[in-house]
Amino acid sequence: MTDQEIEQDIDRQKEEAIAFHKSQIKVMSNLINSIDEYIIKFGRMSNVHDQCFDLKAQVIKNRDHLQEWMNKI
Repeated sequence: MTDQEIEQDIDRQKEEAIAFHKSQIKVMSNLINSIDEYIIKFGRMSNVHDQCFDLKAQVIKNRDHLQEWMNKI
């Protein structure tokens, strides 16, 4: 393979990885929005209120780490 072909292959792999992970980030963002909606709708009356806050924080952390990793590509 020539250097140009190798570069093109690397660029293609980067684009595929970014596209794959963008869809994951979208799912995580949708989950965060849904958790927010649940918390607003049911509030402290829900028996899982505190767990929802914990889950939301973990998902935000995962999403942010994935976004940082994608930015490095």
